[in-house]
Amino acid sequence: MDEKNPQVRVMSNSERNDYDGVTIDETTGAEEAPKQDPYQRITFHTLGWKDLFFRNSTWLTRVAVVLVLLAIAGIFIFAVMPVLLVLAGVGIVAWLLMNFFFH
Repeated sequence: MDEKNPQVRVMSNSERNDYDGVTIDETTGAEEAPKQDPYQRITFHTLGWKDLFFRNSTWLTRVAVVLVLLAIAGIFIFAVMPVLLVLAGVGIVAWLLMNFFFH
């Protein structure tokens, strides 16, 4: 192999471990995929407010996030709160009737 291309040489063990590309096995001539450490593939990232508004997000993404938050607030204000107020009113009326008739 060295006779054909003088720049080609066998990689040392440290070079082989540090190299991320495709290598060719000198004994078989077959291509070898890079070996990866199984722990390198695991990444954990939590999503926070800074990620949503200040990281690599476009204005369209920011507007979409604001619209989703407004929709959630609107559902809470116009659907959940009236139900809770009606339930609280029923509870208060039931309590008053119980106190009026049973005390």
